[in-house]
Parts: sequence; structure tokens; C-alpha cells
Amino acid sequence: MDEADRAFAGALEACADLDTLLRLKGAYVGREGSHAARMMDLLKAAPKEQKRELGAAVNAFKQRWEEGLKARQADLEAAKKAVGASSWDATLPPPMPARGALHPLNRLMDRLVDVFRPLGFHVEEGPEVETEEHNFDGLNIPADHPARGSADTFYLAAHPGRLLRTHTSPVQVQTLKRYGKDGARLLNEKGGIRFLAPGRVYRKDEIDPTHSPMFHQVEGMLVGHGIGMQHLKGTLEYALRALFGPHTEIRLRPSYFPFVEPGCEVDVSCPLCAAKGCRVCKGSGWVEILGAGLIHPNVLEFAGIDSKEWSGWAFGMGVERMAMMLSQTPDLRLFFENDQRFLEAMGGLD
Repeated sequence: MDEADRAFAGALEACADLDTLLRLKGAYVGREGSHAARMMDLLKAAPKEQKRELGAAVNAFKQRWEEGLKARQADLEAAKKAVGASSWDATLPPPMPARGALHPLNRLMDRLVDVFRPLGFHVEEGPEVETEEHNFDGLNIPADHPARGSADTFYLAAHPGRLLRTHTSPVQVQTLKRYGKDGARLLNEKGGIRFLAPGRVYRKDEIDPTHSPMFHQVEGMLVGHGIGMQHLKGTLEYALRALFGPHTEIRLRPSYFPFVEPGCEVDVSCPLCAAKGCRVCKGSGWVEILGAGLIHPNVLEFAGIDSKEWSGWAFGMGVERMAMMLSQTPDLRLFFENDQRFLEAMGGLD
């Protein structure tokens, strides 16, 4: 056994774990910089008549080292298994797999649904790929409205007239059509209808701390006999106090939305500073939380419901906006980056 083999045998015997063995393997038979690689470099420079003999010697060295490494690896793995078996404690509890959890935005939407369930609201869902008829026409949005432009809406080039819904209001249109096609028979049987429509929506917004091309909304609608703004205000007072606390105040400010008349923006007294003024409410004591109003007669008539007999109200709120306010999160993007530390910290949104 020459000097190279003796050095290898000593290093191999000193390997006490698989990591050390892996490093030794790289040093002796690795592709670059190893003993075997340097021998091959010397072989290339050797005289032609000596290459055959030297080549056989180099291959013999490499084969012996590889066999030694393989045998040592088998010994170390067997020893590791033996240690693991002997240290097993039958009295310890079994390892528990990590458990998943609902995303904070999903939990907040579930919380909103739970607030409205005692009032008789149920959940309606609809497709995220919608028609212009449901997304715009049925909501009294005129053909020249900026929201219908390709600069704001994702249209599907392969399917003319199809788009990614820009709000959850198409669910309202489809639900009203389902109730209206039989001459409001279902409405009369039930004495009205009330539901929530939570889900994802899409708009051509640039990604920044307060905007995203994909976000979530929860919309609510109630249709019945003699429904007015007083019913809307009373329902929202109940719901927002259930969300933010019993001392929460709300105010309605006139605003315009094509699918409601009259329309309003709804503010709540800032729950973070008790309306005293802070960074979130910009010192005003109020935070805008949602848009609402009485359903426009054209929306009811489009669905086949007689607007002279039936009336109702609707509202819509952004889930991310509410989550950011409740958690004082400064950047909307944090909710979509799947940082487990952040998601665990958002457990307070339950």
C-alpha cells in the first residue's frame, strides 16, 4: 500500500459521520480538485508510451477509494439506525404533523358571514369568469362607463364578452334573475330575499401597498316589501357593532354608484383610537368602510322583478381594507406573500 492509499485509509477511518464522509469523497474522487482529478491531469502530460500503465494505476486507485467510501457509508448508516432504535422511548407521545389553518382573509369573510346569519342571510356564490351582461348591464352600468374599458377590466381575448369579474355584484344579478324569472313567485313564497356574496374579484390595478389586481369583497343584498334607507342603516349598525364593538357609531354620506339610488359611503367611528384621532383615521375619528344604497329600479327590472312592488338595499365592502384596518397592517401585499410568521400573527382577525 503506497503513501496515497495509507493517507486515504487513515482519513476514512477518522470519518465519524456521513457529512465528514461526503467531504472526504469530494476530496478524493470528486470531479474537480480531487486527488483522482489531479492524477488524471498528470496522466494527460505523461509520455505516450507510459499512459496505458499509468492509466490503469489511476483507475485502480479510484476504484479502491470508491469501494472504501461505499463500505464506510454502509457502516455509518447502520450505526445511525442502531443508535436511533436504541434511543426510542415508547412512553413519549408520537410526533404530530404540522396543522394547516385558514388564511386570515378567509377567516375574516367567515366572521362577516357569521355576523349576518342571525338576521336570516345566507351565502350565494358565482363564477369568477363572468359575462358583460352580469358584470355591467344588469347593474345599470352604461356602455360608456370607464369601468368597462380594457384599462380597468381583464377581458378574455379568446372568449369575447367574457371577463374576470370586477366585483361580486354579478352574484346579485344572477340571484335576482333566478328569483325573478317566475314572476317573483319565489319572492312571494319567501317574503323577500337576503344574502351575502363573498369572493375574489379582479381589476387592472398596479401592485402597491394599498392595491392589488386580485382582492376580496363581501356584498350583501336584501329585497322585500317597503324596504328603505332606515332598514339599511339599522342592519349596518347591528353588523358593524358586532364587528368593531358595541360603542361603534356609523354615518352615511351621499355618494354615487350606478346600481343604487340613492347611494352612500358608510363610515365607522375609528375602532383603533375610539374616534379620538390617529394615523389610521387621519385624525378625523372616522374610517370609510363600505359603499351602499337602495337597489336601483333598473337592476330589479333587468332581473324580471317589479320595482313598483319590490325594493331593497345592497352594500359592498373590501375584505383586505377591513383586515388592514383591524390589524394595522401597512402593506396589502403581506396578505399574499405566505410568510408564515405574518399569517400566525394575524390570528387576532378571528
